[in-house]
Amino acid sequence: MGTARLRWRPFAASSPASSASSSPSSSFTTTVDPPAEFLCPISGTLMADPVIVPPGQTIERACIQACAALAFYPPAVAGLPSSPLVLIPNVALRSAILNWCERLGLPHPSPLSLDTAGDIVRRLMPPRQEQRSQVNYEPAPQPQPSSVRTRNRYSVDYSARDDFVQEPKPLEEEIMAVLGADGASPAEQKATMASLRQATRESKEMRTQLCTPRLLAALRPMLLSADAGIQVNAAAVMVNLSLEAENKVRIVRSGAVSPLVDVLRVGHPEARDHAAGAIYSLAVEDENRAAIGVLGAIPPLLELFSSGGAGHRARREAGMALYHVSVAGMNRSKIARTPGVVRTLLATAEARDRGNEAYADAAALRKLAVMILANLAGCPEGRAALMDGGAVAAIVGIMRSGSAAPGSAEEEYCISALYGMSRGSLRFRGLARAAGVEAALMPVAESDGGVGRDMARRTLRAMRGEDDEVALTASGILGREWDDASVVSEGMVSLRRPPHHRSNYAGPSGSNTTQF
Repeated sequence: MGTARLRWRPFAASSPASSASSSPSSSFTTTVDPPAEFLCPISGTLMADPVIVPPGQTIERACIQACAALAFYPPAVAGLPSSPLVLIPNVALRSAILNWCERLGLPHPSPLSLDTAGDIVRRLMPPRQEQRSQVNYEPAPQPQPSSVRTRNRYSVDYSARDDFVQEPKPLEEEIMAVLGADGASPAEQKATMASLRQATRESKEMRTQLCTPRLLAALRPMLLSADAGIQVNAAAVMVNLSLEAENKVRIVRSGAVSPLVDVLRVGHPEARDHAAGAIYSLAVEDENRAAIGVLGAIPPLLELFSSGGAGHRARREAGMALYHVSVAGMNRSKIARTPGVVRTLLATAEARDRGNEAYADAAALRKLAVMILANLAGCPEGRAALMDGGAVAAIVGIMRSGSAAPGSAEEEYCISALYGMSRGSLRFRGLARAAGVEAALMPVAESDGGVGRDMARRTLRAMRGEDDEVALTASGILGREWDDASVVSEGMVSLRRPPHHRSNYAGPSGSNTTQF
């Protein structure tokens, strides 16, 4: 069963205050889908005061306070400690939510009152437990037939969400008997994680059935275990679970990205490989990309991708994760602002290793580096960082060296990066002339056809001042970041998307064999 997409709908409140402050933005009625990470996992509404709770999940403050007061945690946030919670404001996510609202001309979300949050939590409680609750909240009204409406300006249909009510499966109960027990020994945990890894490796049905909020909550501390065997198996389980499309959003909403990022930073080497694979698999889903960037995955992914000491598979997984994460406009700016990122990517793109198998591996990594560079050219910060880092001359050098063969995907990615930098940039003209861009692009521009030819011609026109885009940018009409329909979709990337993650582990028949 898939998870329903929540729809964000501002509506005009009937209070005098809201009427007095009505504006074009407050009368906006078009349904907008916010990124999944902007929604509270308890209320399903856009968060106004997001806080981080152990072991890393972000929840609306009033909702988690209501859960603590009622001594009840819905399955979506199962696994939280019973001791007093330490609530850490998620400043980065709050800023991202406000920027998203402002960009679309939508009103900022208002914090839920404790009474409203209490009503929401009480509706999620089993009937008997709700009757036993002694918390002095106002009695909750009877749920509406099709949806549960809070007194905030947002609403959500809980009847459509499958992550609140799920029947436990026998294997899940067996696993939880160990992972949920306070006195379980490391040996017992290790054996249980090995069994779970084997089960999710061999069966698609098991991967679907076991991806429950309760089990995902129990896996988070296993990812942070000091025992290498437990950590490695937990990371491998995350890869296996993430292979199923219906699991990807559910895993991110469970709060699993933060511990996976911690594994990337300081985990066991084999666990780091699996963590990179899991994040790559999760980033294939477009709803997850912004969340992965907000939760800090970009710096450790860059470090792993550029690490000469890491294995090829780990570097490839990290590179594919970075590519998919960089498709989201919000993340392009984050990547561009990372110190030294352009030089790091260019060093990988320009690497020359002439050994047989090593050369093939290096070629795959070079292609990934150029793909990410092309995506960075899709935002103003990325274009500036590319030109500051010497990307114009370096990309021309790659094209002339022969590593980007004529007509190849690598050549088209190089042209895409140059085309992106040429958009509305007077600075590009001088750098392009000095680097010899015209000589590199003329053979492509004079070729028989293809997306590369069209981009090459447009880049050359921009160099010569024949493209009106530069003049429009100078006048302030252009120059803002375009959305995800940028170089990525205007160029050849839309025609040459990287293969789905599971194909990396396909056997001779092409079926998914899930090698973790």
